[in-house]
Amino acid sequence: MSYIAFIAGLPEITWDDRKLSLTVTEFRQQLKDYISEQDERLVDLFFLPNDNAQVLRLLNKQEPDRALETVFPLKELEDEVQEPDELIPSYLYEFITDFKEEHLRYEVSPENVLSWMYYDEMMKTEHPLVRKYAEFSMNLKNLVTALNARKYGLDIAGEVVGNNDFAMALRTSKTKDFGLAMDYPYVEQVMALMENDNLVERERGLDLLIWNFLDEAVTFEYFSLDRVISYMLRLMIVERWSKMSPESGRKVFMEMIERFRQSFQFEEQFK
Repeated sequence: MSYIAFIAGLPEITWDDRKLSLTVTEFRQQLKDYISEQDERLVDLFFLPNDNAQVLRLLNKQEPDRALETVFPLKELEDEVQEPDELIPSYLYEFITDFKEEHLRYEVSPENVLSWMYYDEMMKTEHPLVRKYAEFSMNLKNLVTALNARKYGLDIAGEVVGNNDFAMALRTSKTKDFGLAMDYPYVEQVMALMENDNLVERERGLDLLIWNFLDEAVTFEYFSLDRVISYMLRLMIVERWSKMSPESGRKVFMEMIERFRQSFQFEEQFK
């Protein structure tokens, strides 16, 4: 399916943009006038992490986070947690069922189990860009996690998700680059970024790697769904950093630190 009219009407975005003429929410709303039902399900995959987070809260008997913009309405997610059925993506249905029956399928935290199942779901799609992006994103997050775990003497195997060769190397290799740098050039770039003590600069560097991956992925794509997805994911990056204003910058920065603390419980690092 061609998206000529939709893509032609999109404003240009660049890496250095700080003021947006189009928000991610507005982008998705406009896209509804052009997109097929099948393609919309693919686009929704990129927003399901919020549904994952909401489901985890509900399963843990926490109050729902009403600020989360989920693919499925909160009431529907609440109903699924009470009585799972297959109206939601299969991985989410299976996770809820496993959680309630107390037999998660991987020996990692529930959060990591759900992340693992989510990436597996993305990599099962027939769309090449969705699969490639999912694997790249998972590898990047796993590498950052493994480097942090190694630095602070934590168990890497308990933090890494997925069963691809990249994940297996992170769990088993004792070499500095986990034996991955030769086959994955971005490994050395990530290792260099992780030596930077400035969390904002580090996060921005990681986002630039994703940005460059998306640019390269659609070099010869002009009006396809791939171009739509690439634009959307880059818009998400720009929107995130546009919030780094004097008024909200400290809040965003503290959220980064809090995510870092919760992931590894490095309480002493931030006292």
